[in-house]
Amino acid sequence: MRVDLDAKVRTRDGEAAGRVQRAIVDPGANEVTDFVISTGGLFGHDVLVPRERLEAASREGDSIRLDLSLDELKGMPRYEPADYTVPANGWEPPVGYAYPVAGFVWPSGYLWPGEPAAAQRRDDFDGELSPAIEKGTVVRDRAGDEVGVVDDVRFDPDTGRLQALVVRAGGTIQTFFGGGETREIDRADVERVDESNIYLRLDKDAIMRSLD
Repeated sequence: MRVDLDAKVRTRDGEAAGRVQRAIVDPGANEVTDFVISTGGLFGHDVLVPRERLEAASREGDSIRLDLSLDELKGMPRYEPADYTVPANGWEPPVGYAYPVAGFVWPSGYLWPGEPAAAQRRDDFDGELSPAIEKGTVVRDRAGDEVGVVDDVRFDPDTGRLQALVVRAGGTIQTFFGGGETREIDRADVERVDESNIYLRLDKDAIMRSLD
């Protein structure tokens, strides 16, 4: 059954229920076990849906139907980004999923064969482990002041490495309701990433001037 990233999701009674955000992989078996589905709406959240709960998919893979009601879907376990990480370098995605590597995640702490524990999932953020970067993650300038939130993420389709962030500048309330101007921030301007913030090498004034 083909399931594309960003595929539209409907419940068993035909209600629109969100979109597919990621696929969860069992790295030992190298199989997709669950899909991360955004339930959409202003107060929506991401949930984990086992692959077995998919009832049908369009031939093109751009929409799927679940064997769950909308209430059952919203009651599924929440997707917690801190519990997962992107796969290790050298990993090959399961056959049948034409996703970039960044479209997959697997449980944090899994040690890819041959990869030293101290180097597991190291990116080039000063040698630190790289948490998943989610839409809505707070972005701060080099002084630690908030400048906006992540609106989108650009990955290299071949390596899954971060290329750039699309940042929606503005205060918390403004960005929450989709306001604020956007700017693409190159990977080279990212200083570091932790579980809830992204820190840039730029100062706030430089970022705001670029939006004029």
